[in-house]
Amino acid sequence: MANELEALQNQGYFIGLGYEEAIGYMIHDHVLDKDGVTALAVFVQLAARLHAKGQNVGDYLESLYAKYGYYTSANSYFLCPDPVKMDQIFSRIRYGTAEPGIERSEYRRTHTGDVLRYPLTIGGFPVSYIRDLTVGFEMRDVDKQAASLDIAEGECLPQFPVSSSHMITFETRNGGRLTMRTSGTEPKLKYYLE
Repeated sequence: MANELEALQNQGYFIGLGYEEAIGYMIHDHVLDKDGVTALAVFVQLAARLHAKGQNVGDYLESLYAKYGYYTSANSYFLCPDPVKMDQIFSRIRYGTAEPGIERSEYRRTHTGDVLRYPLTIGGFPVSYIRDLTVGFEMRDVDKQAASLDIAEGECLPQFPVSSSHMITFETRNGGRLTMRTSGTEPKLKYYLE
């Protein structure tokens, strides 16, 4: 995170806040990394200001819920020390499985040579958005545009720089979001539910 923030800073950007769910916050540009001590100091400042106004942190949090709504998230991971198995997991999510008796058309291929067949429902809810940073695919209003997702050749040229690691995000019409990615440092398949 620090290297990216420093590169942005060198391009003239103001870095006001950085965050990583696994470790913490970066509050200002004096320490370009996650810094729990500074985050705690800022939280104490907030609590002191609220106390001076006769409020407390819990009441302030409730006022934010009233204004912006409730939000919940959960994340965890699965250990997968076999890189081939990890690739197979993401391949199945990305390309589905061939249906018995139905051959893949030779001309309905993406730039990778495979037909994209992402799931169209998650947990029974229609998928409305897909972003796959590995192949550079992004599609909005999936549930309104596609009875089936079978992306033809040329329809999935990378729309943005792609990553060598796996990362796919699905959003559902009811406001849910699921992101799955490989860890850059450990043999883990991480997932984030919102």
